[in-house]
Amino acid sequence: MKRLPLILIVIFLCLPVVFAAQEELLDRVVAVVNDEVITQAEMDVFLRPIYEQYGKEMSGETLEKALQEIRRRILNQMIEDKLVYQEAVRTGIEVKDEEVDKEFAELKAKMEKPEELDQMLEREGLTLKALRERLKKQVMVRQLQDREIRSKVIVSPAEVEDFFKKNPNQFKIKERVRVRSLTIKKSEEARTKGLTDEKAKQRIELLEQKIRLFRNFDQIVKDSSEDSHARQEGLGDWIERGSMIESIDEVIFKTSVGQLTGIVETPIGYHIFRIEAKEPEKIKTFEEAKDPIGGYLFRQKSDERFRDWMEEIKKAAYISIK
Repeated sequence: MKRLPLILIVIFLCLPVVFAAQEELLDRVVAVVNDEVITQAEMDVFLRPIYEQYGKEMSGETLEKALQEIRRRILNQMIEDKLVYQEAVRTGIEVKDEEVDKEFAELKAKMEKPEELDQMLEREGLTLKALRERLKKQVMVRQLQDREIRSKVIVSPAEVEDFFKKNPNQFKIKERVRVRSLTIKKSEEARTKGLTDEKAKQRIELLEQKIRLFRNFDQIVKDSSEDSHARQEGLGDWIERGSMIESIDEVIFKTSVGQLTGIVETPIGYHIFRIEAKEPEKIKTFEEAKDPIGGYLFRQKSDERFRDWMEEIKKAAYISIK
């Protein structure tokens, strides 16, 4: 399984160990990191949705091994997050209120509706004050990483050019097409059992007749399509040859730009496509590729430096896993 991202650090608030009147421990400590603890309740916030997802996909010994591995990875990430924040405090990094205000404003700007902030606070059990404290910690960690990691990573033009020359296949762009689609879904029973849905089929056949007669494909897509691109009047992203199921791939790549395909049946429903644009296979030039290569090499070097830096911090820390 792939390691959790190292550079984007999630700040976890440390919850106190709570005792009932009978001195019964209610929240088990799973790790001690210097003078701070990580509790089971903290881990459960991140584990619960993963457990639920894995439970739908696996079972038995396979599920148990997967859960043990994800628990190990998340606990390790939480330990590293604690250590990074402690290092930011130890080295005296300070964050001004104005910086926290900026983080808070950027967070709110990402939300489509004002009530999403309150929903997030309720979901994560936070107050506004606690949220601002979390944002402050995130800024501290980012400043520490800028100083200790990113500012010390250099990618030379020669490295970028060398990578481009040694990895030509990475810069091939396959033949691709962009389509506008009309979709009528099959019933749940038909999708599950792999059956023909006569009702859905008749509906799209009627829509096809209207399109051929009135040439109003865009409007019919907007009014009737049942796929995720309906709001964009059926316009999807670029599709590379071979990335769709064979029945769709064959049709859309042999149809000319501006033309409609016939009705295409798939396991989920019935579709009509209009070809909006096509591009032949090509190879990116060095000018087109150099910025993405530079970014990739920078991230790669940053990850390597972070791992080395983190190992040094761990050697100097007290870590106890319960």
